[in-house]
Amino acid sequence: MAGHQMKSLAALADRLVYWAAVVLLLTLLAVVVLGVFFRQINQPLAWSDELAQYLLVWTGFVGWIIAARRRSHIRIMVFATRLPRAAQAVLEIATQASVIVFAAVLLRYSWGLIERTWDVESIALPVSSAALYIVMPFAALALILQALAEIGDVLAGRKVEVAEPGAQAL
Repeated sequence: MAGHQMKSLAALADRLVYWAAVVLLLTLLAVVVLGVFFRQINQPLAWSDELAQYLLVWTGFVGWIIAARRRSHIRIMVFATRLPRAAQAVLEIATQASVIVFAAVLLRYSWGLIERTWDVESIALPVSSAALYIVMPFAALALILQALAEIGDVLAGRKVEVAEPGAQAL
């Protein structure tokens, strides 16, 4: 029962992240198109470039989460696949542990970035500059949870195939 609930929760989280990616990308496209259009008619929008930068950063973090969930980050498997099964498991655990360390560092320092920029107003937008960094702790937490799940799969002996490039639908 608990495993079924965890899978349902993971599926819900995946859908939310995918929808966030869709909304972010469509919003980014709209902002860039508006910015170009208004520049062409000699009425540039002061906020379009800055908002596009924020959206691009947020989209990058959301894309990182999606790639981690789908196991579609670049991996060089030439040597790993030639190792004995036990060594492959150790290598995967070490890889995921390094992801956890990196995400923990990101989590630790993202709070400082948010705190230092909270009272700094954005140049062109009526928001705090911290808005750029708000996504970082959420992404770091998601990556830590995903890496822990990957380690759990290895320890449980579940073989998780690495996605072939272009093999997964969007």
